[in-house]
Amino acid sequence: MARNYFDLFELPAQFDIDPKELAARHRERIRVWHPDRFAQGTSEERRRAVAMSADLNDGLKVLRDPVSRARHLLSLRGISTDEETDTNMDGAFLMEQMVWRERLEEGAARPEELTALAAEVAESRDAKESELARVLGDERATDLGRARVLVRELQFLERFTRELDCATAEAL
Repeated sequence: MARNYFDLFELPAQFDIDPKELAARHRERIRVWHPDRFAQGTSEERRRAVAMSADLNDGLKVLRDPVSRARHLLSLRGISTDEETDTNMDGAFLMEQMVWRERLEEGAARPEELTALAAEVAESRDAKESELARVLGDERATDLGRARVLVRELQFLERFTRELDCATAEAL
């Protein structure tokens, strides 16, 4: 089982977290465990400081990103998103993706179309994150199947957003 980053930062294992609190707890802990503080210590102390610093930095990276945070919550509850092998997706979601991809290709020369599309995609992403926050509300969350679907859809949206950002940059 993966390291529980919520425990590492003494945060409740829930989707909604305060990013400022996370950053503050990271700074607090990294100050204690920074390898430079153990430069004169034993080899075991230096090794442990390096390992803890790596865990703290990995934890910050995972918990800061909504999709990674949700994936981590699911993995702590024994649920895999199987993004490498499971290609089964909701038909309506896939149709929406196809329409957006067509709009992306057609709008590549029109920045105003790309801006409108970006707003639509951001709205969809925000709605899915809000639903994820509701579904993964706390450690007793029960609708983990729906959460798994939302995580996978958000992964698609992240990838599409990166492509859209590239196309927008090229169009400008």
